[in-house]
Amino acid sequence: MLDLTKIQLIAQSYSPQELFAALVWQRQFNRFNGEQVITDLASRTDLWASFLFTKPIFAPDENGLSFSGVIDTLLAMANYRPMSEASIIYFVAYPADTLYILTQNEDTKVSQLLDLGKKWQADSVEVTDGTNEEYAFGLQRRLKTRLEGGLLGENVQQDSDAVIITYWWD
Repeated sequence: MLDLTKIQLIAQSYSPQELFAALVWQRQFNRFNGEQVITDLASRTDLWASFLFTKPIFAPDENGLSFSGVIDTLLAMANYRPMSEASIIYFVAYPADTLYILTQNEDTKVSQLLDLGKKWQADSVEVTDGTNEEYAFGLQRRLKTRLEGGLLGENVQQDSDAVIITYWWD
């Protein structure tokens, strides 16, 4: 089931972000077009630091919704077999419907990313920033140093703020 030589080659050749981009590229459902999303993100790398495509992440997880999403993803991956879309037993390769994008909290970047949500016909687009008290403190604390080294360059030391933009398709 796992070809270690192939896995080693893939791991040495691609970053985790590229692997997630490949998962997004493969997905197409309702109004979601993974190829279009990745094409737009690849052409505008100045707007974002990273992205993740997954099931919705709920916090706090009082009802086990996040865990249920993990189970759905694991089951789909266990059952996946490459088949034509016309097949009666076509399996979804990666059952995600939510895109999370990490970006700097700058009006121009956030605005352009929100515009992409319209272009991509997302059913919901939300910005998680300092005004959302549930996430604000942890988000700012965790991302501040990563942004200083990642988005702003290795040697730049200045205060920066981050937001996560969430796109969801039904």
